[in-house]
Amino acid sequence: MSRSRIGALLAVLALLVSACAQGAATQSPAAATSAAASEPASEPASEPASEPASEPASEPAASETTGAGTPGGTLVVALPGDIDNLDPALISDSNSSYVMNQVMESLVQLAPGSVSEIEPVLAESYEVSDDGLTYTFKIREGITFHDGTEFNAEAVKFNYDRWLNFPEELQAFAYYAGAVFEGFGDGSNIASTEAPDATTFIVNLKEPRSNFLIAQTLAPFQISSPAALEAGDADNPDPTKSTYAQSEGMVGTGPFKLKEWVRGDHVTIENNREYSGAQQPALLDEIVFRPFADQTAEFNAIEAGEVDLAQTIAPIDAESIAGNPELQVIDRGESCNMGHLALNQQYEPVNNLKIRQAMAFALNKQSYIETFYAGQAVPADNWMPPSAQFYKPLGLPTYDPTRAEELIAEAKAEGVTDLEIDFWYPSDVARPYMPDPKGLFEAIQSDLEAVGFTINPNTATWSPDYLDAESVGEYEAWLIGWTCDWASADNFLSTAFFGYRDGEPNPEYAYDSDELDQTMGQALSSTDEAEIEELWGKAQDIVGADLPTIPLVHSTPPAAASAKVKGVTGSGALNEYFNTVYIEE
Repeated sequence: MSRSRIGALLAVLALLVSACAQGAATQSPAAATSAAASEPASEPASEPASEPASEPASEPAASETTGAGTPGGTLVVALPGDIDNLDPALISDSNSSYVMNQVMESLVQLAPGSVSEIEPVLAESYEVSDDGLTYTFKIREGITFHDGTEFNAEAVKFNYDRWLNFPEELQAFAYYAGAVFEGFGDGSNIASTEAPDATTFIVNLKEPRSNFLIAQTLAPFQISSPAALEAGDADNPDPTKSTYAQSEGMVGTGPFKLKEWVRGDHVTIENNREYSGAQQPALLDEIVFRPFADQTAEFNAIEAGEVDLAQTIAPIDAESIAGNPELQVIDRGESCNMGHLALNQQYEPVNNLKIRQAMAFALNKQSYIETFYAGQAVPADNWMPPSAQFYKPLGLPTYDPTRAEELIAEAKAEGVTDLEIDFWYPSDVARPYMPDPKGLFEAIQSDLEAVGFTINPNTATWSPDYLDAESVGEYEAWLIGWTCDWASADNFLSTAFFGYRDGEPNPEYAYDSDELDQTMGQALSSTDEAEIEELWGKAQDIVGADLPTIPLVHSTPPAAASAKVKGVTGSGALNEYFNTVYIEE
């Protein structure tokens, strides 16, 4: 999730259905049913029928993964920045989701290490109707929320109805609900939700969407206790005044539960001794997540033994970590991210295509990779990495400052007079796609100024200031990116960046293209495999021609841990679960 937005569609295909009542098996996101243990799933024809979707070429195995281990102890985890808030529905960053994945559960989740395999969690099984419009979830029994209240289908419906009907003031914060539901209320693609009994939950769509099921694996669709939501004033139009969002949230059903959050200092979660769900109960007593403003500090902390695991490390430090017998590098496989110079087209001069093209020709991406990524990245030629399903090379502008100056001259001849750009970067965070935001900003600033632009530098703290402002369109140019929720074209082009909200362009980028929106909608609702591939190819061509933002890099971000940390499975989507983790003494 990039921003990481945690940051929706399908990279998946037909696998045999094998989910059982215990939810131990994994399955394809598009499987029509998880109830049958031996019949092939009858899934929407929109999914390729023979091979798994865009998975990394090899499983990103990190340290050994095991269901056994020595229980107890405290794991200290370094995060590249603080979390945003404690309400899953109102987050869109991977720091928050990384913590919430340990505490909260959803109906389904991505299997450990996977960017496409779905496994049922709070759902015991699920079934998708032949027309792709009705999703029926069999709800597990005997589960309680962290506050002791009962989990059942009515609680699930309460959460879905809340997301669907957020007041207008909260809709800007509920990025994923707006993106996946395609709006709110009557303007969404949700026709209705039902809870006919305590163990059955049904979602009816207005139009089929091949990515709907896998989208439900995202942290913003994790199920909170209705009682806790109401007690915490979760729907207060101002999230800063909601105790659920700020101090008493993350009341879910997971193997860990929230102990405390001290903004800017730490988040502590503790073992949920009453856990009764489908996953393995947690082994650790506690996990303390500490935010770090830069990766040098993270590296120093893990070398000094002050932290046990770092969610991300600077690429230049990976070699040192690998050479230290007391530490280990956690591999996450192929890149599943994209970092870009984001632009908002409600501002001049970036609303001019030739100006955007000039900016793209001015940027020396390979130099950035050598300076900030230690070679562990490739220049981006698309808004998705090559590992994503339906990816195609687009031939985007490459470094050519002379061509940049020519385009600027052409734009001036056509009436563009203002070459001044307000450019933002985050001051207290490192992301997989921008390990050194300030350094990257300064390099880009230098390249743009070299061809004639005037750059006004601006910075803000990542959470909540930077994320909140850029998401509602307050920035003209800024650094941001996306770590996939799943590895497919729709997750990048539609969910992350350019999908419309309530029939209007995403305010984050203000990129107005009805043709793109219609093409993506057709791709998501089609049931013909060849047509789907053709439509996603067309969508990429449209974006490539318009160049609404400037893709920079696809990185392969490593994590690091003490050699004593066992049971970790790395994931390119950062959906790493710590219930199986233990510390070997």
